[in-house]
Amino acid sequence: MRIVRILVALALSAAVLGGGLARAEENQVWTGSLVDASCYLTDNTQSGNEHMGMKECGMACLKMGRPAGILTSDKKFFVLIAPSPDVADYVGQPIRITGKLRNGSMLVDKFEVKKSGSWVAIKLSAMM
Repeated sequence: MRIVRILVALALSAAVLGGGLARAEENQVWTGSLVDASCYLTDNTQSGNEHMGMKECGMACLKMGRPAGILTSDKKFFVLIAPSPDVADYVGQPIRITGKLRNGSMLVDKFEVKKSGSWVAIKLSAMM
């Protein structure tokens, strides 16, 4: 019985030291510019709201439910897992995302847009 206790204690110690025990995943924060993912992935020069001579093209695409994305200052792109119509009005603007990175996409917990030098939280509808 004593040997079993020692083995259990060693196994738990190894799991803790090796990071094997599950920890709560923490949110991270990214800043960048909101883009229409469909157009950006077709042509990475299309990072604003006007594409191919069409004003507010990015906004229109997001309002139709196409995916949104963030383009960071170091030119990294991530698809945002958030309701696109809720954020459509901010295409091409500076944004700050709080959330978790999952398989190359960002699961958005908080979406903020920069207005008059301050970050303003945007209400996102519930996703099902």
